Amino acid sequence: LAVSDIGCLATLIWTNICFTPAFIEADLPFDTIEVTYLTSGIPHVTFTRVTGWITALITLERCLCITAPLK
Repeated sequence: LAVSDIGCLATLIWTNICFTPAFIEADLPFDTIEVTYLTSGIPHVTFTRVTGWITALITLERCLCITAPLK
């Protein structure tokens, strides 16, 4: 859970860097929005989904421990 949360934060930091006006207006040989989407948008969604699934599994495990203890 901690690793996927760090992945979420790292991709958000990269998104913030890519959306700064100085980075967008720089004379780079690629489209910054497309690179941001590929290198930050898709990984962020993936890390967020992994975090959600891990949280759901932890919640299910806790629920099962309460409804059926020591079985």
